[in-house]
Amino acid sequence: MKLLIPFFCILLVFSSCASTASKNPNMIADADPIPLGTVTILFEKFFSSALGTKDVSLVFDPRSNTVYLQFVYETVTYRQFWDQTNRKKFIAALEQYQKDFEARNLNRKSSKSRRAYGSVNGKTEWGQFSFSINARSYPQMEIGYQFKEDNPYFTVLQREAKDTLTGDERNSLRITTYFNRTQAAELAAFFDQTYLLNRLEAEGIPLASDAAPDVY
Repeated sequence: MKLLIPFFCILLVFSSCASTASKNPNMIADADPIPLGTVTILFEKFFSSALGTKDVSLVFDPRSNTVYLQFVYETVTYRQFWDQTNRKKFIAALEQYQKDFEARNLNRKSSKSRRAYGSVNGKTEWGQFSFSINARSYPQMEIGYQFKEDNPYFTVLQREAKDTLTGDERNSLRITTYFNRTQAAELAAFFDQTYLLNRLEAEGIPLASDAAPDVY
């Protein structure tokens, strides 16, 4: 029995370390993903440069503090993840786009307009069906704008990137999402961190102790 006591102490220490190591440092609540709703986004149609609308589902994962967009593109289901840092960049880019739009500073002939507001390192997962998502990549995502005929659109260009989950020789597709100003503002509202914290409160989900604000 005396020999068992040190063994169990060591086991508890390692279990505690493993639990701490597995915890995502970005976690703000230990809760399952929460559906937020849907937004309408524009995509290029198959074999055409014309735009068509899609309803895109939004889901918030409190354990990683990410929001992902789920949509079907060319028969493949994609999840496009936005962490808090990238969501802030999206919101800041949209604010600058709004200013450029109002000031008529948008340049329809610029070859750099699609990355006018910078880029972020993203994450996407995909599969043939939503229940068989089996690939993951980390594409660069460029934020800017593009003109379609005489109309400007706020855009996010998701570049191709290799699958890192299975090691297979396959890439995620190059996908551009287009937004008019109303659509972009609707997505930005879902990206807002205060909104997400309020959703947790409305669901009765407590914040993780290290994510809770100090009471003064």
